[in-house]
Amino acid sequence: MEKFPPKPMTPLDELVTPPTLYTLKLLLPYMPASAQRTLAVLVKFFELQRTMETFYGFGNGRKNISSDVILNDLKPYMSPKEQEMMEQMEGMMNMMEMMKQMQADMKDSSDTPGQEPSPFDFVKGMMDPEQQSMFDRYNDIFNNVVNHADSNTQKGEDDYE
Repeated sequence: MEKFPPKPMTPLDELVTPPTLYTLKLLLPYMPASAQRTLAVLVKFFELQRTMETFYGFGNGRKNISSDVILNDLKPYMSPKEQEMMEQMEGMMNMMEMMKQMQADMKDSSDTPGQEPSPFDFVKGMMDPEQQSMFDRYNDIFNNVVNHADSNTQKGEDDYE
């Protein structure tokens, strides 16, 4: 049987389980069988009591939490396979968000008359000024090489024609 590392305590457990209860929970399997049931119920009762004391009078809790924060908080409690699936879903969500942003940027730039939006403009928008400058230089070099090659190539110059 494959042995997995122990999962960390959830934030709720950390909040409502004082060190003494945590120690009792750790010692529970080593207690006599006759005492385990009673002690386990007692530990859970104290946890419930502490939970009620902790949350008595609180509002509805946190609001406006991003999905990224929630997913990152859940990952430590998932199996490696579940974590991998979650990361793939995050990647797809990021790609979809990037595509939405690109479409919005292209729509905004197409509002200016006489100018067609370019994917290069979107890519440059994600770069810092130094990277944009380098991108422009390489783009100019590439365009010069292509234009120079096109102007030197005339029909009938190749040996096989």
